[in-house]
Amino acid sequence: MTGYRWDSNTRKYYFDIVVEDIYQPLSLIYGFIPEDIYVNGNIIAHSVDFNYSKFSSVKIDSSWYDKKTKTLNLEFYSKTNPYNQPVYITTVKGSANALPIYYMTFAFNLGITFLMSLYGFSLYYNKHSENYLIWFSIYTGALTLWSLTSLILDWNLDWNFIRLLVSHAYGWCALLDVVICCKMFSIKLPGRFDWLLSRNGVITVLLVWATFETLMPKTFRDYYFLFFFSIAALVYACAKNRKGAWMLLVGQTISLGMRLVIAISPALMTQTSYLLRVMRYSKLFNLPFAICCLLLINRLFAEKFSESEALAVQLEQTNQILDKKVAERTQALKEQQKQRNIFMMNIFHDLRTPLFVLNGCTEKIKAQPQLLMQELPIMKERLYFVQHLVDDLFLMAKLEDKQVILETERVPLGELLGRVVKACRVASEEKNIIMLYKIDKDCVTWGDEYRIEQAFQNLIINAIYYTKPGGTVRVELKTCDNTALISIHDTGVGISPEDQDKIFDRYYRVSGTEKHHSTGLGLSISQGIINQHQGNIKVESYFGKGTVFTVQLPIIQ
Repeated sequence: MTGYRWDSNTRKYYFDIVVEDIYQPLSLIYGFIPEDIYVNGNIIAHSVDFNYSKFSSVKIDSSWYDKKTKTLNLEFYSKTNPYNQPVYITTVKGSANALPIYYMTFAFNLGITFLMSLYGFSLYYNKHSENYLIWFSIYTGALTLWSLTSLILDWNLDWNFIRLLVSHAYGWCALLDVVICCKMFSIKLPGRFDWLLSRNGVITVLLVWATFETLMPKTFRDYYFLFFFSIAALVYACAKNRKGAWMLLVGQTISLGMRLVIAISPALMTQTSYLLRVMRYSKLFNLPFAICCLLLINRLFAEKFSESEALAVQLEQTNQILDKKVAERTQALKEQQKQRNIFMMNIFHDLRTPLFVLNGCTEKIKAQPQLLMQELPIMKERLYFVQHLVDDLFLMAKLEDKQVILETERVPLGELLGRVVKACRVASEEKNIIMLYKIDKDCVTWGDEYRIEQAFQNLIINAIYYTKPGGTVRVELKTCDNTALISIHDTGVGISPEDQDKIFDRYYRVSGTEKHHSTGLGLSISQGIINQHQGNIKVESYFGKGTVFTVQLPIIQ
């Protein structure tokens, strides 16, 4: 109702109701009133026992009218202008329709906030790592408690502590509104103030606020300013690009805007509709923000489910790759075991042959002692082969376990290769093979001279073994940047493409070659030694035309 008049003599506000028919049933619907409402000096609406969270109604009795003027005067002892107070006049039938609208809206809001609280708690119960869920449950639970104040205050309970509890629900909800905004986006307060957002800190703030609120006049309990703190927190979250912060900012802006419409209406001298006040009294203004919180939680969980599904697909793909690699590795191990068995058979064969020869020589000497000098060179040569085979096996085993201790000294490669080539010429001359040695630029490397010489000797002897009489073995030394390049060319039988990637295997011997006195471990030993000197060996071969082994070693100035 609008159109109040002020009487300076009685210091009262008056509102005149003029009707054509005094027997027409009318009612007053009123919400929060700071002072009593009088008719003809009689109180018809008491502010003492007023319920701050609901609408009430009173029927206007026809006996209250002045029969001649058909008027009725309402009196207000208000300390402030009662303009735009939540007081509405309607018919009894209109009142019967208007109040149920309030109760239905109230029940809807109460049920929604209660279900939100249960929903948040159930999610937190199953996933404790998401700490914001319990705060969402507490916040919506406080909204439910705030809504229940309308019912509890009507029960006229003598339990003062319950009435005291519900009287602080509004202030607590306003504070928890700020807390939930910070918790949803892990916002921290500066320095020691961040303790206020901890569990104990929030409890302390709520208790201190309840004490402060008790001392405040009831007319100053619209804490709109607290909601601006939550707006500030959400703006900060948006500035930090926190996921979903804009969603809560929109919801909070809508909720705060709906609150402020009623708050600023008296200042703007505009009327506030009954439906808008119904939304306020039923606490419906809280829902836009609470629903946005709920939507954000669902979005976050949906993203986690999507991530889980993506991880499950990725895990399945990884398992398939692992299965494939396991199958490949199993096949490689089987092949390796097969090569090992072949190697062991070769070793057993190579050991059995000289032992068989040695046994035959001893039998001859035993039968004919005069043949001792004739058989002795044969026995010595076979014993040397066995010793050489055992030495290679022992060295190969130590290289595998990285137990070879290398000396570290300056090694002139030109001088070293010269000695090796000179030593290998004996074997090349026996096969009528030409040995060539060329140095483009001498250089020095760092390492174990004995082991490096052993590696090159194995490579050159290997080239001689697989080169036919009349062929050529050429050794060259040159440098490129800080690397020595030693190449060993031969005009031998070459290596087939299927054998080229296996020639350095410890348990592999190239097929289709002529039988010679090699143990079959020379290339593996050479590769192990060169690798331990931070170098590498490459091979290029053309079947039937020859092979080139290239050794790369770091050099020092």
